[in-house]
Amino acid sequence: MIDERNKSVPRKITRQKRRTERFLQWGLVAVLTVLSVYLVSRLAAPYLVSSSLVRSALERAVAEWTGHTVHIKGAPEISFFPEPRITLNAVRISKPTAEGEKVLAEIERLSASFGLLDAVRGSPEFREFRLGHPRVFVERDQQARLDWASEGRLSSAVKSVRPREDGHQTLDADADAEVGSVTVEEGSIAIHDQASRRTFVVDGILADVSWPRLSSALTAYVTLRTGGREARLDLSTPQPLLLFGGREASIGLDWTSPILTASFDGRASLAGDDLVSGAMKASSRDVKSLAALSGVHLPGIETAQTASVSAELVRTGRDLRFDQLELTVDDAHATGILELSPPESGRRRLSGTLAFDRFDITRLLDAFSQKDDSGEAPPRQLDFDLSLSAGQARLAPFTIENIAASLLATPDKIRFDIADGTFASGRLQARLDGAGPSFAGGGTLQLSLADADLSDLAERLTLKGPLPDGRGSLELALKADRPIWTADPSGIDGTIRLAASAGTLRGVDTAALRRLAGEKPFFHLSEGIGADLPFDTLVFAAHLSAGSATIDEARIKGPSDDLQLSGIIPYASQGLALSATLSPPATAGDAAAPPLRFFIGGSWPDPVMSPAP
Repeated sequence: MIDERNKSVPRKITRQKRRTERFLQWGLVAVLTVLSVYLVSRLAAPYLVSSSLVRSALERAVAEWTGHTVHIKGAPEISFFPEPRITLNAVRISKPTAEGEKVLAEIERLSASFGLLDAVRGSPEFREFRLGHPRVFVERDQQARLDWASEGRLSSAVKSVRPREDGHQTLDADADAEVGSVTVEEGSIAIHDQASRRTFVVDGILADVSWPRLSSALTAYVTLRTGGREARLDLSTPQPLLLFGGREASIGLDWTSPILTASFDGRASLAGDDLVSGAMKASSRDVKSLAALSGVHLPGIETAQTASVSAELVRTGRDLRFDQLELTVDDAHATGILELSPPESGRRRLSGTLAFDRFDITRLLDAFSQKDDSGEAPPRQLDFDLSLSAGQARLAPFTIENIAASLLATPDKIRFDIADGTFASGRLQARLDGAGPSFAGGGTLQLSLADADLSDLAERLTLKGPLPDGRGSLELALKADRPIWTADPSGIDGTIRLAASAGTLRGVDTAALRRLAGEKPFFHLSEGIGADLPFDTLVFAAHLSAGSATIDEARIKGPSDDLQLSGIIPYASQGLALSATLSPPATAGDAAAPPLRFFIGGSWPDPVMSPAP
């Protein structure tokens, strides 16, 4: 007997097979039907769609979007495979002015896709725009307004858009519209800025822009050439209409080029203050080329090679603050906080505090001592009010430790102050004032070094000869008609004062000097080297002029001898023209040696001594 359940299995398989075959047949019929309709519509489209109607519609759409006059010289091209698309040749966008018609853009080829049914009805809707070889001309006036602003559909949307609390934008339904995608092939933009009187040209533009609707977010991927160099820009914003209208908008961008890599994520404006708030990073491997390309003229930028900066930007009132700032220029690294103030008398003001691990003072001062081709200091685009600190500061050929300094540079004056620093184990303070708005025309130097190791000081100054050993203080007041650190010694005027206590004068053996004075009419100082001359106080003061130091006061008081000097030291030639008196101290009594007078000439550090008759 056969099981009934076994008989039902073949019947179920047969029914499933038949249902599958019917499904495939209906599916094939549906596909063939759709394909047939598609092919028939494409074949019949040239007879159903008026090319002049589509051309007029696209011309009208461009005019409505831009709000300007559109001229088309070439004949339109319409294709229907794989989708309906119209191409207009030789498109020009212009507007009337008092001086005549002004061309805003010229587009070699403008194409867009459109819906076939809409076109048949006589009202085609366009999307997926492609611009071949467009050239755009933009004028930016003193108030950062663009001459592209008009009463077009885009301008109307810009005027009526409102920000949303979630960082997006909102637009009334009657002002909203579908945009789609925009592709740019080999485009260029020339922007003339009236404020700077410069024209910025960007060419070789290849762009893919996705903007579904006016009210939605925008993303763009752009490659371009600027200054003959290729660059890549990735941009995204959920508030494109706010951005185009010069209002604050959320934006993220990345810029990559051979000379600059930068990123920004925050809020920005195309007018006025530009960046508003957010995180920014930038680095350059060729600072000089970047400065030339951007037209930015900052002190020292011509001598820098590499630089990088990162910071959190915060808008405080009208000032832009750089929080958590990290700055690296070549091998100098700094952290701190800076504030950029709005322009006053045509210049912005940069103020704040920077803490370096080390930096080069000479290079900083040289940066504010540049001259242009006319021999004048070039105008600065920024005023500076900076506080600087560093573990080590190089002032060639010297190194100052634990320095705290400040730099003030305005249109009327420039000043570099060292409020505190360690040099030769002493406390250093100094002030350098420029003759005007830069150090290029020279200036004055006030310097005070207190409780310094005089032996270490002489070694740092690479001085040799009979020099004091102990602790003392040095004061300088100098003036020159060129940067003091580059001036020839003969071009520096001023005063110098050195004071010390409880030390020795190396290389001066008074007993040997008295003996040689009794034996020879003249002799070199090196012939009497022996014991050093101890002193309780030492004072040396002179005024400097034309490469010579005229001694105002020079005396050494010691337990066994007093030494007093007068005369001139032509230091530019390392010469000496002095008279000296070596005498016992006033408390020595009648048994002391008589005073010894002699002349000192020759050259330093081994002068010739000649006893006076």
